[in-house]
Amino acid sequence: MLELDMGNGALSSGRISLKIRRVGQEHCDPKKKHEWRKWDTYDSIHFVLYGSGTLVANGEAHRLSKGDAFLLYANREYEYYPSPNDPWSYVWVDLYSNDTRALFEPCGITPEKPYIRLGDMPAVIGLLKSLYEAYDASDTQQLNCSAYFLLVLAELIKNASSGHRGELSLVKQRHVRDIVTHINNNFRLPLTLQDIASQNHLSVSRMMALFAEVVGMSPIAYLNRFRVSAACDLLRKTEIPIGEIAAAVGVEDRLYFSRMFRRWKGVSPREYRASDTKEDPYAWLKERNIDYR
Repeated sequence: MLELDMGNGALSSGRISLKIRRVGQEHCDPKKKHEWRKWDTYDSIHFVLYGSGTLVANGEAHRLSKGDAFLLYANREYEYYPSPNDPWSYVWVDLYSNDTRALFEPCGITPEKPYIRLGDMPAVIGLLKSLYEAYDASDTQQLNCSAYFLLVLAELIKNASSGHRGELSLVKQRHVRDIVTHINNNFRLPLTLQDIASQNHLSVSRMMALFAEVVGMSPIAYLNRFRVSAACDLLRKTEIPIGEIAAAVGVEDRLYFSRMFRRWKGVSPREYRASDTKEDPYAWLKERNIDYR
């Protein structure tokens, strides 16, 4: 079972597990009977390579064709069947995950809308071919299949992001503003991604996708950089010992604090204090127009 760690550094967060159960390809017969599916233990994603067909989900019929993908969630009822005039061909992947929604939501797939339209997708087709060939019952099968599937997910997320590039909705900006304000006001606490997401009524995956799109970094990177900025302020204006400053900005481990500080400033906290710099520690916030202190 592969675990995807959604956290970083000293912060804890939820993990998403992933295990590939089976991989297959099917060229459907025009006369193939309708399939009804409700399996309790695993999910199944289908990538339509050619042709067309119909997916019935949540009481609605969706006509899907080449370049589309649909996900059949466990414990939900679906009906799907090929077009009699242009039957579809697809690669399917059965998988186990402890949080399928969090895994696929950044791709634009949800239980409410379990399909996406990718259009021309040469990169995805190439990866699917490699994934299908990697399913060979070898000792390294699970590792190889998981690796290719994660690359497929990356392409799906990239596709979802590009569809909205250049126009950030007011809703997204408001969400990110609330997240930033929460971090800025509570950075001294031992925050986790789950804490921040729950406070803002978002899933961890949705929060991370929004934050990366608007701010250009992960919430954890932002939190750590904000802590470093607050530490710079204290180093310049006080004689408080460095260990106490680390604790004051929410980092109990002084060694971890020093590494984090050097990553963002290029010098140690001691060297920064000795430099007597006149910089504005929060200039990077103002450059991004996100200074909600």
